[in-house]
Amino acid sequence: MSEPAATIATVTQARIYESWQNYQEALQRALAPLTEEQMGLRLVPGMRSVGEIAAHLVYARARWLHSLLGEAELEPLLAWDTPDDPPHPRTATEVRQGLEQTWRIITSRLDRWMAAGSRDTDTLPAEEVLHVRTIWGLLEHDLHHGGELSFQLGAHGLAAVEL
Repeated sequence: MSEPAATIATVTQARIYESWQNYQEALQRALAPLTEEQMGLRLVPGMRSVGEIAAHLVYARARWLHSLLGEAELEPLLAWDTPDDPPHPRTATEVRQGLEQTWRIITSRLDRWMAAGSRDTDTLPAEEVLHVRTIWGLLEHDLHHGGELSFQLGAHGLAAVEL
């Protein structure tokens, strides 16, 4: 007897959520020991440094969650990816705090949607479909730049984002 589609979808959603949680923790473990000098490392001039990539992850989460989902508490993080901010590079601690702050909002949204049950996106209101796509876009962005961050850390002989 095959599993109902809703059960399979629920298990799949839970696995994606768990895997993203593990990835979030791996990002934080990789950033935690970094010094100011290590946050400033870059592969070549003109490319983003380790710290700039990490700050960009936080900024992008904040921008998407703020503009598409109305998360006003993230407004201070919206300046993280502009040429004028910061007057000094973000520290590993600041980036970890930004990751934690944005992650709390992501998980609260995921928890709420998962509690509502698995539904086919064809039957979801347009606003909820936009929210699901927002979360998917955030996951894609995290994976892309997390890989970039991991590569740079490894290239400099530092512990990469270990999964």
